Amino acid sequence: MGWLDKNPPQGSLYYQRRWVKLDVDYLRYFDNDKEVYSKRIIPTAAITGVTNVGEQKFEVVTTNRTFLFRAESDSERNEWVSVLQNFTKGRQEGSREITASVPPSLLTPGSPLTPEQQGYLELRGLRSKLYTVVSGDKVFLYKNDYRLGIGITSIDMNVGNVKDTDRRSFDLTTPYRIFSFLADSEQHKEQWVEAMRDAIGEALSNSEVANQIWAEPSNGCCADCGAAKPEWAAINLCVVVCKRCAGEHRGLGPSISKVRSLKMDRKVWTEELIQVFLLLGNERLNGFWAANVPPSEAL
Repeated sequence: MGWLDKNPPQGSLYYQRRWVKLDVDYLRYFDNDKEVYSKRIIPTAAITGVTNVGEQKFEVVTTNRTFLFRAESDSERNEWVSVLQNFTKGRQEGSREITASVPPSLLTPGSPLTPEQQGYLELRGLRSKLYTVVSGDKVFLYKNDYRLGIGITSIDMNVGNVKDTDRRSFDLTTPYRIFSFLADSEQHKEQWVEAMRDAIGEALSNSEVANQIWAEPSNGCCADCGAAKPEWAAINLCVVVCKRCAGEHRGLGPSISKVRSLKMDRKVWTEELIQVFLLLGNERLNGFWAANVPPSEAL
């Protein structure tokens, strides 16, 4: 993550300063480093190319749009390009291995989508409607149909609460922002409220596996970088990792590291697999997998 200048879609000479984050699912940019909800999400699965274009600039090419970014130096730009290219390569090699239940724009191409609710909702404060998708334990907001790929933001429903406010309106409240929606009809509003409350219920139930895995003290920190409460795992290596390190693992390809979410890939987590993770733990596994790593190369 870090600061980058982004060229607007109209391609003017003026660049916009953006805080940019890259994780296992998408490249996101924000107005500043304090914002929780992004201005745009670019699915790593939709990235078809990343190239240097000179003067600290690089392009991120997707199937529907090309994004132009500018770093503060050539070395910083080269680092972004290298990491993004590794993500893209890992996605292509592991496309058949990813099964998380989120929209296909946030997965590998061709992955099935089973949204519980989708359609246009008016968001108070905006002049236009947003295409909204409730899928799994998240809500996704798009300017247009999600099948066009590029989204605005995603909302984790484990921190959400839904409240009726009027005949056709309701609020989705999180600790960071209140999203006030207006549906086309009272009937549609009831359908949206029910779908979002179901997503909250799923989000809370999905935390059960993570809490079980974290019961082993060493699993409470990422096996690679030590970040607290890691929500991903390499199930063939039996180590628990954070979201950022999960992206590095996916870049290695599924033949080396099969990455799964503790909270989304519910079918993977059988009681037997959970017990293996509890029995072994990150500390013991690091002692095995990294036994021959020189101290100078340790993370």
